[in-house]
Order: sequence, then C-alpha cells, then structure tokens
Amino acid sequence: MDYKNDKSEKIVRSIKLLEGVLKTTPNKAQKQRVKEDINKLRNNLQKLYPDADLRELENAIFTNIMTLSSDNLSDKDKSLKDYESLQDIKIDNTSPYREDREINEASSIMRYFEERIWGVLSDQHTKLDFSNSGERDSLYRKLDECNRAFKSFCQTLDDIEKAISQEYISQLQMMRIRQGRLFLFEIYDFFKISKHFISNLISNIENGGNMVLNPDDILEYAEYEKFKSYEGWNILNTLKSIKQFLCEALQVINVPEIK
Repeated sequence: MDYKNDKSEKIVRSIKLLEGVLKTTPNKAQKQRVKEDINKLRNNLQKLYPDADLRELENAIFTNIMTLSSDNLSDKDKSLKDYESLQDIKIDNTSPYREDREINEASSIMRYFEERIWGVLSDQHTKLDFSNSGERDSLYRKLDECNRAFKSFCQTLDDIEKAISQEYISQLQMMRIRQGRLFLFEIYDFFKISKHFISNLISNIENGGNMVLNPDDILEYAEYEKFKSYEGWNILNTLKSIKQFLCEALQVINVPEIK
C-alpha cells in the first residue's frame, strides 16, 4: 500500500471512530472537540485528493477498509501469537459479527490486563508519591469507563438476539456499531495514557527520582489474589514488562492517533 492510500485509510478510520463517539457521548465539551477533530481530518483527506467529492471518497475508502478487514481475519488470528506479551490471550467471541473482530480482540486484551496485570499497580504492591497516586486513581476511573462502554455494547448484542421487529433490529444494529466504535476509542485511549504513565515512572526510577517509593521491592501476592503473574519480580522490572504489554496492545488495537 502506498503512502497516500495508507494515510487516507487512517484518516477515515479515525473519522468513523469519532463519529461513534459524537453520537454516543453526553458530554457537550467532548462533542465540540470531536466535531473539530472530524473537520480537521476531513480537511486533511481533501488535501490528499483535492479534486474528489469528499463524501463519496470517504464512503469508498471505508467500504474498502471493511472488505480488507473481512478478508484478513484469519491472518489477525495468527498475529497475536507474534507478540511476546499477548500470545497467551484467548480471544472471547463476545460478538458473533465478523466486523466486530477488533472489538472481540480489544475486550479480550482488556480482560487479561485487568485480571492478571493491573493489580500490581495498586498501592498494596506499588507505592507512589502523592501526585502519581492521584494519577493512578484517575486511570482506575478510566478503566471503569472502558468496562461500562463494553457492557453497553454487550447489552445491545443481547437486545438484538431477543428482538423480533426487523425495524427495531436495524436500529439496534446501528447502535451496536456506534457503541463498538466508542469502546475501541476508550480502550485505546486508556492503554495509551497508561503507557505514558508507566513510561514516566520507569524513567524517573532510572534517573534516581522518587515517584515510586519502593522500586526495588520484590512482589509478593496475597493468598486471595488469583493470578500471580509477577511473583518474585522487583517493581522496576514489573513496570517494564507492563510497558511492553501496553505497547503491544496498542499495536494490535491500532486505532489511528487523533491529532
């Protein structure tokens, strides 16, 4: 794929994700920011193809993206095994729709991260200074938002299965698409912010800072903790492993950056 095609596909993917956010979010300030981002993206697309009808171009590119996504599903199944931190993740087929493959993948990565990894960042294991403790708390809230977005998506799947009226089913299908896009946007954003947070902690430790108060402590899990992924590791090496997981997760989910 040449640069121009690759760039235009990233732009259209971003537009479609943001349109889902625009239709779903109740936050007026966020709506305004999203509208501005969509306009900027469409202006960038028009610059790539100045003589094209913008709406027709956007629809054609999106159709091509969906076709390629369907054709390459079997390749994506194999790709997860190429990532050191993600290769053991089992993909839950929450949605039966082929075009929701990315959502099934992203939700499975989220579940794995929440169950097996996220807990080591709690104050029980990783002692942070006051400022970074507050930032960690905000990440917990952000993860809760991701879970709520995914639960709404799952509820719509359940409603589709129970619905009888074709008209109502069609409305629910549109809702499913919007909610799926919103979830992808939210989980990608969570992983991106978390990666930045972890990277700052690692850099601070390596430069002799005190953001992390116990960087050399050895992790010991309580008896009630089901998964003991980092038993015997020190905090610094654990943070480095988490950063690698986040980097790989962002590559797999691959929601284009919004500038």
